[in-house]
Amino acid sequence: MAEISSLMPKKVSSGMEYYKNEGLGALLRLSLILFILASVLTGLLFAYKGLLARQLDQQRQILSDLQVQFEPSLVAQLEHVASTITNAKMLLNKHLFITPVFNFLEKHTLPDVSFSSFNYSADKKTLTLNGEAPSYTEISAQIKTFQNQQEVAAASFANTALRDAGSVVFNTIINFK
Repeated sequence: MAEISSLMPKKVSSGMEYYKNEGLGALLRLSLILFILASVLTGLLFAYKGLLARQLDQQRQILSDLQVQFEPSLVAQLEHVASTITNAKMLLNKHLFITPVFNFLEKHTLPDVSFSSFNYSADKKTLTLNGEAPSYTEISAQIKTFQNQQEVAAASFANTALRDAGSVVFNTIINFK
């Protein structure tokens, strides 16, 4: 019998090589690992977001419970008392500063001189007074008395006018050191 020849070669020629199937390539393996890691991290972040939302709701509930425990009217009343105390402290601090000015006037005002208005600027340490004296000489003596005091930087008078009764009205400005 004659041999039947086949179109398929029985041997591989030396120029052709076949690649063996070695499974997944290195790049595909790395991509798969990164995909799995990204999926796991996404899941963990989603779970953490849910946990934070639950904790936030719990804290809000605790806060609302605490707000109910404190009466709003009591809180408003306590805020008013705190504001009043702050204002009182501020007034006392200013009062303690101005008290020496009154002591100064009481000690250094001449007996025949009287003052009808008082304006004190703590920032400028300036005292403005409107007064009345029996004569111009008495006004001059009063200004000299003020100028000779250690606490006074300068003292002056202005706007003098003679009244029908014979007394003299004037303005005095005293600058303290």
